[in-house]
Amino acid sequence: MQILAFVALVVLGGVSFLAYVGLKVLMAMFWQKVLLARKGVRTRGVCSGYTSGRYGSGVVVDFTDELGGSNRMVAAGWQGVLPERGGEVEIVYLPRDPKVADLWPVGSLVPNAIYMTVAVPVILASGLACLVAMAWIVHRVWFPG
Repeated sequence: MQILAFVALVVLGGVSFLAYVGLKVLMAMFWQKVLLARKGVRTRGVCSGYTSGRYGSGVVVDFTDELGGSNRMVAAGWQGVLPERGGEVEIVYLPRDPKVADLWPVGSLVPNAIYMTVAVPVILASGLACLVAMAWIVHRVWFPG
């Protein structure tokens, strides 16, 4: 019985850790979008090529930041019509970290906010449920009474 309880604790601990990591990643991605929309600097970049992957096609953009540094960004999951190679694209980037850049306008902010209102409570509830189940198992198996 104790071995089975220990296995259940390990599984529940792993699931709660995955919920924690997932929640942290979702919040970081959303916060990055919010920072770009609020504190980002808009500039023009040049389409230097295209990319395709698991999440659809994207555009590779070269741009110069306000300090004169050359940067390259990949806008994954491009929603609109791809610009022609050599065409200009409007982007936004963080001045303190030009590697954090996205296409302007940061259009995925509103759908991400709606997604976050559903995903965050579900992930948080599953993680907390795992922790409560772990406490219940420990109480019932090792500290009964």
